[in-house]
Amino acid sequence: MSADLDCVELPRSAVLRSVRRHIGLSFLSHPSAYAVGVCVVSLLSMATTLIVPRLLDPVAFGSFALLGTLFQYAARADLGLSQLADRDLARAGATDAGAAAARGVALLRASWALGLLAIVILTPLAVAGAVASGRFAPGDAALAVVAGVLGMVAHAPTSLYRATSQHWDFALLALLQQASLTAPRLAGLLIGGVTGCFAALLLCSGLLALAFAHPGHALAWRLPVVLPMVRAALPLFVFNGFWLVAVTANRWIAALLSAPDQLGLFAFGANLALVGLTIVGAVAQVRYPKLLGAMARAPEGRSDLLAGELRRVSLVLAAGALAAIPVTAPLIALLFPGYEGAAGATVWLALACLPLGAVAWVVPMALVLTDAPLREAVRVFGPTLVVLAAAMTAGDALAGIAGQGLACAATGLFLFVGLAGIFRRAGILSPQAARRAVATQAVLLGLLALAAALWLHDAAPGATGSIPVPSGEASR
Repeated sequence: MSADLDCVELPRSAVLRSVRRHIGLSFLSHPSAYAVGVCVVSLLSMATTLIVPRLLDPVAFGSFALLGTLFQYAARADLGLSQLADRDLARAGATDAGAAAARGVALLRASWALGLLAIVILTPLAVAGAVASGRFAPGDAALAVVAGVLGMVAHAPTSLYRATSQHWDFALLALLQQASLTAPRLAGLLIGGVTGCFAALLLCSGLLALAFAHPGHALAWRLPVVLPMVRAALPLFVFNGFWLVAVTANRWIAALLSAPDQLGLFAFGANLALVGLTIVGAVAQVRYPKLLGAMARAPEGRSDLLAGELRRVSLVLAAGALAAIPVTAPLIALLFPGYEGAAGATVWLALACLPLGAVAWVVPMALVLTDAPLREAVRVFGPTLVVLAAAMTAGDALAGIAGQGLACAATGLFLFVGLAGIFRRAGILSPQAARRAVATQAVLLGLLALAAALWLHDAAPGATGSIPVPSGEASR
């Protein structure tokens, strides 16, 4: 980031100015304050995710998982403006601090415009989906969507402060938003169950948006300004959006295939897998800028550099998945009574973290390095979703939710192949390196799948949803 960008200072809300003047928290100005704080708060947030199954039965947890996915989708309603802010403010700040500040205000107004539009459009769609599916209450669907959209609006100034290197403002808002996913969510669950959880999220998101996102801008936007921003951000949004859908669509497909209690058990395993992928993605956010810098300094060696990175990550993820196979069922029985039937599906979903984790590690680089993110997103993620739906349907017929989990692992490999194709077409991976990376993933996943099938069959045939083996002794 340009040194001149440090001179850009976006306006603060009255609440933010008051906090800085009266409370201080000067240590937040240090860049490392956020890095340390977000690790602590993220761990608390992940701990909250692990506590939720202890408060809900599998049927309620299935509804909670689907609603949580709706919340995540609604939180992307800015259509990529947060990614656009990183690019636009850096460019403007390098030459004109005033222009960067004006661009920041325009982006904030555009976020409010898209937020209001999203509430009007997405809320009735979510309610109609709830009525049609019967998987969750219409009111809960409305709460989840509105909470997600308000969370997006509340995050808008955070992304702007990040892009302009206003460390104190960014750290405070980002940590407050992360914290809103912990204690308030648990308090809502304890007081009002699933409905209370999303009501608490809506309340926290709304308060943060009102306090920090300059609500006076809600009606100050102009359509001729908003539309070009949306067009510029759309490819970034589609790529990131497809990735989010790729790792969460299995819950919706399972909702079509499984009874409510089985959906809850599958969603339990999927949530644990998503926690693992979130950790991998968080670490990757620190790692991938260094890789991009190394590639820029030595472009002739970037294929070997990326191939080596993928190989090391794959081996680490494979070791983690191997360790999870024998301990999953005992740990679930110990920590999550009532969810023992999820053990088989959880093992297979842990194996899916091998290819999906490798994708999560380098997908930010793919977005940066490809010249056609929109075309690549449709080319890679579109077929992946079709394969996932077909594979989960076949897996369900074979072995219920355990078969669905196995389908997720196989589809993860399919997605890894597509991602390797993106790097190959961008000239980053040589054809030989791409083939070796895919072969490494396939061999590791095959060995893990064999180990998982034998372990589940020998440990508790049928009881944990094991995949049938040729002996015919295991059952669905």
